[in-house]
Amino acid sequence: MSLRTVNVVAARALTHNVRELTLDAGADFRFVAGQWVSLRIALDNGEFVSRSYSIASAPRGDGRFEIAVTRVEGGPGSTALHALDVGATLEASHAQGFFTLEPLARPALFIGTGTGVAPLRSMLRAALADREADARLTLLLGVRSELDLLYGDEFSALAREFAGRFRFVPTLSRASDAWSGRRGYVQTHARELVGELGGDVDAYICGLQRMVKEVRAVLKGELGFARERIHSERFD
Repeated sequence: MSLRTVNVVAARALTHNVRELTLDAGADFRFVAGQWVSLRIALDNGEFVSRSYSIASAPRGDGRFEIAVTRVEGGPGSTALHALDVGATLEASHAQGFFTLEPLARPALFIGTGTGVAPLRSMLRAALADREADARLTLLLGVRSELDLLYGDEFSALAREFAGRFRFVPTLSRASDAWSGRRGYVQTHARELVGELGGDVDAYICGLQRMVKEVRAVLKGELGFARERIHSERFD
């Protein structure tokens, strides 16, 4: 696989254990919303590891893109990425993957957990940038606690900006007593949100295998979704 050098041009903490990196791959770098890249990461001992990350930003013309990296305890790749300074370089593959946004012919429900929201953010940003499209979009994001809400403020702002077209629905599995929103796993709320979108929807699902499997069972087994209406990608 051919690799190209990418530069770290910005970094910020999204949560206590997730860091966003903005990478510059050059103006000729292209990707489709929902795709991922493989990074070749140098370790302190001189060795290299390869890790794959979904692109979290919408396609743009300058070759820059964002990834969200969860720091895994004892994980050499994520530890190294969390320690990188702006100005550092990495090697990256071309964009890959078939979990991509289809033309929006009907409402769409996006379901993600944790950093599984990264490709969904890319898709939503791309869809909302299309001023000619008017399909209603709902994002159902499941995390543990308020501290784990990836891009929560951003999605809330988008919901206000695109009121009537985009809805953000976070749900917490370990919410504090102060939390007034939804609780539990995304599987619990998927049926209701499909109904609110009119029933005839496309679904995009990303997260751990168990969640993806259970949501697919709800959509296909209980709600009768055709297979081509369910798009999914799992991280494990």
